[in-house]
Amino acid sequence: MASSPSPLRVFEDSGAPQGRSGYVTLVIVHGYAWHGGSFTKMFPLADKYNARIVLVNRRDYPGSEPYTGDELALLQPVVEEESAEEKTQEKLWTYMRDRATELCALLATLVNEGKILPYDPETDTGGVIVAGWSFGSCWLTALLAHGDIASNVQGVNLGNYVRRIVLHDPPYGPLGYASPPKPWNPLIDPTIPPETVIVEFAKWVSGYYQHGSTPEELEYRVPLKEPVPTIMRLTAEERESVLCGGPGSPGGSDDLLHANGLRYGLFKRLKDAAFYPPKANDGAQTAADTWKDTELRYVWCDRSVWDMPWCCWALHAEMDEAKKNGKQMRPITVSRIRGANHFVHWDEPERALRAFMSKPEDLET
Repeated sequence: MASSPSPLRVFEDSGAPQGRSGYVTLVIVHGYAWHGGSFTKMFPLADKYNARIVLVNRRDYPGSEPYTGDELALLQPVVEEESAEEKTQEKLWTYMRDRATELCALLATLVNEGKILPYDPETDTGGVIVAGWSFGSCWLTALLAHGDIASNVQGVNLGNYVRRIVLHDPPYGPLGYASPPKPWNPLIDPTIPPETVIVEFAKWVSGYYQHGSTPEELEYRVPLKEPVPTIMRLTAEERESVLCGGPGSPGGSDDLLHANGLRYGLFKRLKDAAFYPPKANDGAQTAADTWKDTELRYVWCDRSVWDMPWCCWALHAEMDEAKKNGKQMRPITVSRIRGANHFVHWDEPERALRAFMSKPEDLET
């Protein structure tokens, strides 16, 4: 049970729609280096979609509490001890269980403050949609994996409020999928100086890419000339309002989580726990039941960097394999936003908002 106040903070809140009732709250968890400010282009559309949009900044990002030394120590591998790998894996699992606890605490606080309304499935009103963008998607697999926490938070069963969880254009890494034979991005390129790696990452990740339909036809490095990368169209003031390099820089909290989460299998473990919930007769009824009525939606943009189509292909392969082998996998609704890049919420905010808010039958595919 998570009862203490969350160290996460609301970066910005669009407020309740004017003159409307039964609105849906949309809580968004940002990605790597780009914080909640990158979703503010959606705010003018909130009333149209009867939505209250709440942007959350993760720990170490503007407004939220920094991690403590003890918390960051969970991200460091255990060395020179018996069972060092297993101990490291458990430290990382604890770190993400704590992040799920914090997110649950924030959602429960929003419920208790009246900023998340009760969900009424008969009228399809109220409730909350929680979206995690890019690297932030592993916060949502952690949330799904820990239904036992979410079942009683400050007296709130979040399963009665969370109507949908959205994985918004996740890369393959935070979902624990294997990489292609020769992956590339600025974060793993040793030729890029540490002091410029976040700038180069921002340019690369905000480009538009022309990919084919096979792994051999992925474009790894060179974006299209038009449209130019999103970051190249931002003013200096806009860049300042959306970027925060510290957590993703070498040795930062996101950098350590990304590197060691991949190395020690954390992200795959979270994804498996999220996608394959325990059965009630496994002795984990609370964890299984909390999210039983919650839709899981996967949104991807086909002109994002190569990580995103690669991830989507891996997801489809896993879904096909589970069906073939009769393995019980959580149902996942997949929506493809054609022609959009990783920053669709900035460049085409209404298409992104529709992807989050629409009924499954109304989605782009």
